[in-house]
Amino acid sequence: MPDLIRKLPDEVIGKIAAGEVVERPAAAVKELVENSLDAGASAVTVEIRDGGISYLRVTDNGSGIRADNIRMAFERHATSKITSAQDLNQVGTLGFRGEALASIAAVSRVTCTTRTASDATGLRIRNEGGKILAIEEAACAQGTSMVVKDLFYNVPVRLGFLKKPATEASYVADTVMRLILSRPDVSFRLISQGKTLYHAAGDGKLATAVFAIYGQEMLRSMREVKGNQGGVLISGFVGIGESGRGNRSHQSFFINGRCMRSALLSAALEEACRERVMIGKYPSCVLHLTMPYEAVDVNVHPNKLEVRFRDEQAVSEAVTTVVREALRDRDAFERPVPMPIAPETPALTAAVTRDREPVPVAVVRGGPSAPAPVSFEEAVPRAAIPTTLRQTPVPIRPAAPAQAPQPLPPPALPQEPVSFLQPERKPLRILGVLFKTYILVEYADHLLMIDQHAVHERLLFDRMMRESGTVQAGQELLIPQIVSVTQREQLVLQENRELLEGIGFALEPFGEQEISVRRIPMILGEPQTAAFLHEVLDQLSGEPRGFTLEKRRTLILQSACKHAVKGGETLSEEDIRSLVEQMLELHVTPTCPHGRPLVVAISHTELDKRFKRIQH
Repeated sequence: MPDLIRKLPDEVIGKIAAGEVVERPAAAVKELVENSLDAGASAVTVEIRDGGISYLRVTDNGSGIRADNIRMAFERHATSKITSAQDLNQVGTLGFRGEALASIAAVSRVTCTTRTASDATGLRIRNEGGKILAIEEAACAQGTSMVVKDLFYNVPVRLGFLKKPATEASYVADTVMRLILSRPDVSFRLISQGKTLYHAAGDGKLATAVFAIYGQEMLRSMREVKGNQGGVLISGFVGIGESGRGNRSHQSFFINGRCMRSALLSAALEEACRERVMIGKYPSCVLHLTMPYEAVDVNVHPNKLEVRFRDEQAVSEAVTTVVREALRDRDAFERPVPMPIAPETPALTAAVTRDREPVPVAVVRGGPSAPAPVSFEEAVPRAAIPTTLRQTPVPIRPAAPAQAPQPLPPPALPQEPVSFLQPERKPLRILGVLFKTYILVEYADHLLMIDQHAVHERLLFDRMMRESGTVQAGQELLIPQIVSVTQREQLVLQENRELLEGIGFALEPFGEQEISVRRIPMILGEPQTAAFLHEVLDQLSGEPRGFTLEKRRTLILQSACKHAVKGGETLSEEDIRSLVEQMLELHVTPTCPHGRPLVVAISHTELDKRFKRIQH
């Protein structure tokens, strides 16, 4: 006989709910701090011991809990944030489910001390395992202090799944880090084992919060982002180049002030930063998105870390567009990778392969009115680029005028300027070539080292990407090639005939299982074989919307890398001048298509320090 269906006891229900909301000490910290923020706190202190397992405390200066509400605060599904189901469509607070405090209390020993502004004295409440043991008066400042001891003391299975205290402490630190970045207007302090790990001023400036987390060097290297599209306001900072990281843990997204995980937003960010970070690295970011509350559903998961957007495509396009625009304000010459020389490093030794006088280059630019850098999405007319620099170089012509956004104001913290270009135009000098790989250039107060392969690869890649968006003339074959295809591929060919002709193919049916190839595409003057057709068909078969930009980009990247001059190849003086001048004229992206930097800079000051001409 089947077992009877019974309602679970409240104690069991509470522990099940706690397992959904409170996975570890970091989750408890997150829930308690979010309650503090919803209570209007402008200062929050988090203290943990043993990673928060044995002890964690969250103290705030918020509005406090009224005496007649104190028991209800520990009840499940009790909240002041919403009153009806309709309110779920416009959730504007961090907490609203009414589960946090009840779930934490169900699996720990909680002491809550609180006072409102209108009360002369405060209250202290002790709760163990979800049961209130005592309520008494207590002297305390306005606000609330939650002390949580012995987390999961009554759920040994859950306790056994926790990591070592040091690991749990790192999870808490990560949680507080994102809370600091989410609310720059709140002063946060994190204390672990008596040591302050984070202290944010709470002055309302996101740059200050980023500084508190990542430090001055990271902040200086990040780009400020500010813009809006499709009803989405986006602001924050993005780290590319040397600020790229080996995983996505340094990507922080905030929706209406709430920290969220979103594969959609990460993908949009990475699309905007494509070629600006090395392959295998990911851009870092602190991005705030503000949008109507009804445009996003935060009630997806009990921990409120995941969201659903009403219009995912619009949000994705907004992030990609706004971030990409923020990255267009400087090119390789204006923002090289700085190379500080620490005192303990070995002395710099370099041999310049040319013993003649430096060659002055007349093409110099500067100022905010410079054209925006080339992006592969745009077909902007530019000066021609030679197929290889060992052939006759193409004369440099001025780039077509283009509108460039004014540079965004720098983060509101004292810091060194990120660009060394001066308003007045100064000449540069090509000094020579180091190791047959790095072109040495003196400009302003910097020594620039330019990777000849990376620069040429970037120039070729940009040119081919621009050309790939236009109808291509292919190579006519004297004798058409007969290629066997499946019935499925025949259908794909018919559906995408115009697209295939656009990239240089001329194809005709030749029986039921064969086609005649009369013309094939040309890339940098080289005809592509029939194998290229099969690659395209494979891509089209898996992509109903056609030959994707990603596949096209991959093929072009391979070709650009193959045709670019290599490190170790000897270049003529004309080749060297051509590379440098084209860099200046075309305002290239500061990285090669693989994400490696084109230019590394050493400042005059750094050299003076190394030679002891000035003190550190």
